[in-house]
Amino acid sequence: MRTVIFFLLLISTAATPGSCQIPATSTQCPVQVIANDKLVSATQWYEVAHHVDPPSVVENPAQWPYFAWSDTPLGVVRALNQDGDSGDYLFFGSDGGNHPFDGSLTQRAGSITVTRGTLDHPLGQPAGDPTPPPHEFLLPTSGNLPNTMDYVGGGPVYRVPAGEPGAGTLLIVYHSEQPANPFWSWLGLAKSTDEGTTWQDLGLILSGPQPYTAEGALDIGDGNLVPYTDPVTSQKYFYIFFPEHCWISSTALCSDFAYLAVARARYEEVLTTALVGGTTSAHGLFHKYFNGHWLQPGMGGKVSEVFPTVTGETDGDPQVVWSAYRNRFVAIMDNSQNIAYGESPDGLHWPAMQVILGTTPETPVYAYANAVGMGDDPSVLGRTFYSFYTEWPTGVSWEPATIRRLTIKTDCP
Repeated sequence: MRTVIFFLLLISTAATPGSCQIPATSTQCPVQVIANDKLVSATQWYEVAHHVDPPSVVENPAQWPYFAWSDTPLGVVRALNQDGDSGDYLFFGSDGGNHPFDGSLTQRAGSITVTRGTLDHPLGQPAGDPTPPPHEFLLPTSGNLPNTMDYVGGGPVYRVPAGEPGAGTLLIVYHSEQPANPFWSWLGLAKSTDEGTTWQDLGLILSGPQPYTAEGALDIGDGNLVPYTDPVTSQKYFYIFFPEHCWISSTALCSDFAYLAVARARYEEVLTTALVGGTTSAHGLFHKYFNGHWLQPGMGGKVSEVFPTVTGETDGDPQVVWSAYRNRFVAIMDNSQNIAYGESPDGLHWPAMQVILGTTPETPVYAYANAVGMGDDPSVLGRTFYSFYTEWPTGVSWEPATIRRLTIKTDCP
């Protein structure tokens, strides 16, 4: 997923970047970053490039693009074996380098890469040559993903819990791109029934309101599935939060430019679609929130801005999860220079977020921050939780890269 840094003249009301503790707003708790650990060094990251399966997927691990992992937010789930929870974790991200696919030398960037490790060792062990090695899967060319798509990768993963139809199935939200100025992007959905080794494409689910134009640009991020039950109707949904950063030319913004938007689909309909084989598609299941209603189609529909208090430090790509401790949605936002924390009781109203990591001057680059719980279900947060992110310590993309992890403590009684 190509990171686009937006230079916006906005008046910031957030705390000073790099501060460890942020005062609470009227609706939010203060949070503290109590640790910032390097989990994968640049040396280990480079060494792993020589051990990725299948052997041909990283064409030349000694030269750029090496093993450009992770080029999306990491999806994290408990690993399963025949007896249930193994205690290990599966990590899903995109290798953003170019790969041969469909049995030819045609190049396409991005992948669905799975690694097996622990919350301290997301690339597995031993460091630099893990067992099992990272495994990459390239979604095949299709009507959803024609040859014009030059990037397809993910990303955020949801495991269907025990007791639900298709329990154990993995659902991934992937990010796809077509060349534009610089790119135009969509979100799609895929499923895996073999712990992420292979994936079946369920189709594109979200796009911007504007039709594709090679002179424009659209960044829609790589949002994750968030289960949420409406307290009024008791209907359960999957929510996806995403930006719609768009231009119709190099200088003219789209009329529906949004910093944070949301779409939803009925939970049971998504699971039913994921369980049916063949050509079943998730196309049409998601609807966007617009002007107080959920009637706009996921593909091409309009959105409402749900984050009106955005600043130049909090205008990034979101990863949103449910906090059991706070009983509300929690967002981690990164805009390549800052990482921020925010809360919302309903997902539709987001007050000013709290900057928890930033630098002066504006290097290195922080990208693809997520939120991971420490309990049995990594998709649910407790009082203390993790945020994994990709760091480019020299401020230049992938030259080199490291994986770091924030430990974040919520300071509410």
